[in-house]
Amino acid sequence: MDVAAPKSKSSTNMPMVRRHCFGLQLKSAIIITYIVIGTVSAGAWYYYKTVCDITRRSDLLHAQKLSQALSLAAEGDLRSGRFSALDNLAKDWVKDKHVAYVSVVDKGGQVVSFASGDGKVGLWEKHTKFPAAQVSIKHHGENHIIVAQPIVARDQLWYNERLAGGVRLVLLIDATRKTLAATRGKIFSIAAIIVFCAIPTGYILVWQFMVRPIRKLARITHRLARGDYSARAEFTQRDETGELASAFDHMADQVSSMRNELLANNVQLEQKVAERTEDLQRANGRLYDEMRDKEEFLRAVSHDLNAPLRNIAGMATMISMKWRDEIPEEALARLQRIQTNVDRETSLLEELLELSRIKTRRQSRQLVDIGQMLGELAETFEYELTSRAIELKIDPSMPTLNVEPNRIRQVFQNLIDNAIKYMHRQAGGRICVSHKLVEGMHEFCINDNGPGIPADQQDRVFCVFRRGDTGNTSGADGKGVGLAVVRTVVSTYDGQAWVTSAPGQGASFFFTLSAKATAEQKVQQELQREVRQEISCG
Repeated sequence: MDVAAPKSKSSTNMPMVRRHCFGLQLKSAIIITYIVIGTVSAGAWYYYKTVCDITRRSDLLHAQKLSQALSLAAEGDLRSGRFSALDNLAKDWVKDKHVAYVSVVDKGGQVVSFASGDGKVGLWEKHTKFPAAQVSIKHHGENHIIVAQPIVARDQLWYNERLAGGVRLVLLIDATRKTLAATRGKIFSIAAIIVFCAIPTGYILVWQFMVRPIRKLARITHRLARGDYSARAEFTQRDETGELASAFDHMADQVSSMRNELLANNVQLEQKVAERTEDLQRANGRLYDEMRDKEEFLRAVSHDLNAPLRNIAGMATMISMKWRDEIPEEALARLQRIQTNVDRETSLLEELLELSRIKTRRQSRQLVDIGQMLGELAETFEYELTSRAIELKIDPSMPTLNVEPNRIRQVFQNLIDNAIKYMHRQAGGRICVSHKLVEGMHEFCINDNGPGIPADQQDRVFCVFRRGDTGNTSGADGKGVGLAVVRTVVSTYDGQAWVTSAPGQGASFFFTLSAKATAEQKVQQELQREVRQEISCG
């Protein structure tokens, strides 16, 4: 079952590829044009060259046969010395418009008779000076062929042969050249007709068998990309285009099947998320009720314990004031101890109650200059620092954070107070407060050169009523709540608190505050907007 789902932003706004002015059809037509022109031109040129060669050989063969015929005609008159007959023979031959010059030579090579059809006797005599016995046939320029053929005298039985002389013949072949020029024009005209017929034919064939199927496949691809998962090519061709369309249809089937599975899984996931959300809401409700009950319990306990403690303190104060002169000094000292212990327990109850309220009752935030806050704390602890010869160093590069002033002040106050209380040195004590930004977290460090904390006790010091136990800390005043308050406060800013120490080498208390959680309100809103945009795009 195909589960309908809204189209994603990426599919509906899919960028279309801009078609270039030189498309596949035009490119294919240009390639075909070049191939057709090249092939036809090469074929026409080859055919023309073949015709020229055949015509050239035909002219030479024709000239050779004419010279042989002339030599046979002139043989009898030359042997008999009838030179007038030879003159008449030569004049008869030059009457043909294709014969430019005819001459007959004796066996010594001397011209005995000649005739010219174009009047260039001197020119042709110069180019026909050959020995009588030489056989020669060659082209002279583009329009003439010069032939030299010996005249051989034979007896009646054709047994004996002797040189009698020779004939010289110049033939005009301009008609052949004109015929070749006309033939060449016809060949290239036919080639041009073939080219002009082949180009549109090739263009149509490319459109029908290449471009049209590819454009159809492109349109189907865009339909699939826009969310129409029923789009199929269904080509019937048995060529590469049909193979490509078949592969596309197979891919579309797989995409559609995977999409249906994904949608079904999304429905199941949404159901599970809804169930888990409902469970979480119920758990949060129970947790809220438990925290409220716990707070009410602590408030009731604090009230119920504070009432008798106040009564005890009041009775002790009344007795010490009313019967001061009658009561022994030891009894007065005991009454004073009662008053001190009552004040201590009352303070402890207040701190426990405040510890329970840190996560449930958040205070208003404001921008706090941490450096200025630490300066005010230095003035607060000025007497203890001076009396115990302890130097307090504060890193000047402290940030300004959007936090709850009183609780962040309480964090620094508890850590600095602990460092002062547990300092075992009579002189040379040192406490350093530093800051650095590490991977989106503000990391603060309060380092001292006090007695240090054993490794097995470093985790427990952040628990309520747990204190580090060293030989130098047994007399230090403390309730075991201060570091628990530190860890709880920094956890509300997505931070952590820990300590690194070694006995006799001092201790370094670290805590972190998230840069996002402590950013100015405008920055937080911008970060939340970016997170929402990432979630919506995802």
